[in-house]
Amino acid sequence: MHDVENTRRTQLPAAIRLPAPGGVPDQPALPPRDEEEPGYVVHLPVRVADHAAAVALAGTIATSLSFLGAVDAGETTVSTADDQNNRHRVFCDLPLLDRSRCPRPYDHVGSCGEAVAEQRPAPQVVVGP
Repeated sequence: MHDVENTRRTQLPAAIRLPAPGGVPDQPALPPRDEEEPGYVVHLPVRVADHAAAVALAGTIATSLSFLGAVDAGETTVSTADDQNNRHRVFCDLPLLDRSRCPRPYDHVGSCGEAVAEQRPAPQVVVGP
């Protein structure tokens, strides 16, 4: 695979598959990808208003499905509806020293793999009837 700048991305062996939560059938982890091998890629078109919203939604979908061995969340990309061949990466996904992948956004500042405090909305107080 090549990214937006047409730079070849290094691939590492597929991660060990995680157990499927909630009885969802588990998919076997895929072997390392070889662009010459036949296979299928699932494209799930979802239309949103702007690039930032597309990146946020794509990241959420990819992360939420990453427990499936067949999903390679790090290769998640977004594009405009009328130029789907011009894709923009969502995650950095570069290899780290421990053979894992950088989970940070594609254009992150700082070193790959650096821990970043996750920003979550404040919990809402639920008022019962």
